[in-house]
Amino acid sequence: MLVTCYYDIYNKPHLFIEYIYHFYDLAASGIPITVFTEEKYVSKFRIFGSNVNVITAPLETFELYNIGKNYERDLPANRNLQKDTKEYLSLINTKIEFIHKASQTSDDETFIWIDFDILKYIRNQLLIVEKLKKLDKKQFDKIIIPGFTNHPSGSTNEINSHFYGSFFIMPKRFIEDFLQHSKNVFSDFCKFDQYNICWETNIWCIIKIFAMGDNITWYFADKNDTLITNLDHVILNQ
Repeated sequence: MLVTCYYDIYNKPHLFIEYIYHFYDLAASGIPITVFTEEKYVSKFRIFGSNVNVITAPLETFELYNIGKNYERDLPANRNLQKDTKEYLSLINTKIEFIHKASQTSDDETFIWIDFDILKYIRNQLLIVEKLKKLDKKQFDKIIIPGFTNHPSGSTNEINSHFYGSFFIMPKRFIEDFLQHSKNVFSDFCKFDQYNICWETNIWCIIKIFAMGDNITWYFADKNDTLITNLDHVILNQ
């Protein structure tokens, strides 16, 4: 099952048309996908088939989002001032909690996070959609997350590209542990003065270094087709 979300955290409802354009081919593929969104957008998804399961869930009902929203100190120094708001950083850290909620009503053994507008960065969309169809039928024995640099670090003032947050594979048996570690690390970063709120990929680096490294497989990719195509050699080695 694919899991994603759409929330208007920038209060720009006119952008929904742009986002749904990039989501369309993914939704029309027939792949089971759960979308978390706010109530005002639910009716917008009625054009899609039964494979698209829309769940209305206010962001304030998610613990990780609230941890970020309650943060009151400085934001990361080296950030995109327009994009990397407190609301955005809180939302992206909630990805594992969306997966957890989706898993509670599903018998699937594998959950795949995919950003709502991921096809915006894909050149060969037909190929990628076909590969996602095949991935949906596979089972995995480790968490699989792509990234750009092979050096995880604990910095909170700049984004760590060891992981990309746009796409990752989460076997059901690891969801609870990964969620709990995410809550612990994110809470500490938001609470202690030597840290600050930061991107979900930075949190995942800490989880990999100190807690779940043996259960995480990393592979090189960029923010393009390689997010999916470079999975081929990982699958062959499983």
